[in-house]
Amino acid sequence: MKAKKFSFDFLTYSLWGGFALTLFSGIFLLVHYVPTFAQAFSSLQRVNEQIPFGWMVRRIHAVGGSFLLLLFLLHLLRVFTVGEYKTRPGALWIFEVLLVFAALWANFTGFFLPLSQEAFWGTASTLSAFSTIPWFGNSLVEFLRGGRELGGVALTRFFSMHLGGAALIALLLFGHDRMAPGRAEEAQVGQSPRSLWVFGLVALLLFAVISFTSNWFTDPLREAANPTVNPEGTLPPWFFVSLQEAFSFFHSTYPVLSAILAVLVLIFLFGLPYLDRNPEKGLLQRPLSLSIGAALMMGIVYFTLVGMAGAHYGEKVVLPGDHPTAAEVRGAQVYALKNCAYCHQVLGHQGRREGPDMAVVRQRDRSPEWIQRFILNARLYQPGTTMPKYEIPLEDLEALSAYLLSLDPTRRVFQAVDRETLLNFGPPAGSWEKKIK
Repeated sequence: MKAKKFSFDFLTYSLWGGFALTLFSGIFLLVHYVPTFAQAFSSLQRVNEQIPFGWMVRRIHAVGGSFLLLLFLLHLLRVFTVGEYKTRPGALWIFEVLLVFAALWANFTGFFLPLSQEAFWGTASTLSAFSTIPWFGNSLVEFLRGGRELGGVALTRFFSMHLGGAALIALLLFGHDRMAPGRAEEAQVGQSPRSLWVFGLVALLLFAVISFTSNWFTDPLREAANPTVNPEGTLPPWFFVSLQEAFSFFHSTYPVLSAILAVLVLIFLFGLPYLDRNPEKGLLQRPLSLSIGAALMMGIVYFTLVGMAGAHYGEKVVLPGDHPTAAEVRGAQVYALKNCAYCHQVLGHQGRREGPDMAVVRQRDRSPEWIQRFILNARLYQPGTTMPKYEIPLEDLEALSAYLLSLDPTRRVFQAVDRETLLNFGPPAGSWEKKIK
């Protein structure tokens, strides 16, 4: 009996080309990279500055990995849109979903390896989001870190998982092609020229990004990781921006519902060929799967935009508008200098939602002494937290606690102050620009 043929995907050459390019550039970097906390950053700096064309190979590897993930996502979206999963073995769809997850994981573990400030704190914020997963989130994060801190053990684990992710992608790609008979015959019937044109377009776009906008996907290696200093303007890896924002939103508001929703999304992703028994392949003839798929896409786009907008955190600082004391003003300045807005909002504004809103300090009736001890070493009170230890002079520490205790929206009015205005001039109360409702 003749084997049933399946449509030859016009992305095939691009997928294999992107994988080969990323793999071979990774092998080159593997020769020079030193996976230790003390030397990881400097070893990549040597690749950039001393190895001939090392800077280009780094860009090719980073941009190629991101492009490969985008191509897997595009392929999955195409299969869903045209309803091709209805005429093929269900296992093929599962392989394609696994390819997306494997590429996500390979990119995420590789994101940490340069061990720059951006890589360290972007990874820390993503792990903090993972820790909010009910029941096993904390255990998962502790396993990935190899303990309670993001250090040398975590680097070794991420390095091993990055290599394992690349091997898994290769196995899944070979397995996927072996499970799809008829590809070669389909290519000979006329699909090959289209694939070559798409491959050329993807290659042109890839090298345009490498040449002109490489920092979109490549770590710029500005500064080595410093676990004691939160950097300003750092985001998690681009492919986890939406996931982190969704975790922060749903877990803080509906923790149980968020867990149920995550399970349902995974069931839909992996079980689509078995759940959607409607024989129609037309997109508009599949209202249920179309509605769920559109909701997922809209959610990803929405939370990505929210996360990208949050990259401007810290440009303003919330301050009491009704005659703040000198200690409160100084505390707000310390808050800005320590980049606390990297993890915290104040009254729902001017920061990221990774950690608790600073208004809870007053709501929980914390004493100034408790606040000061917690800031100095939060891990004594909350094991596993990503909040680092801070070395702050006693006078500034007292001012910071006074500022945090002033955040009582039931008794005071608050305003948003430009960061630079606050740090450089400290104008009197009543001259700030914008009120916080």
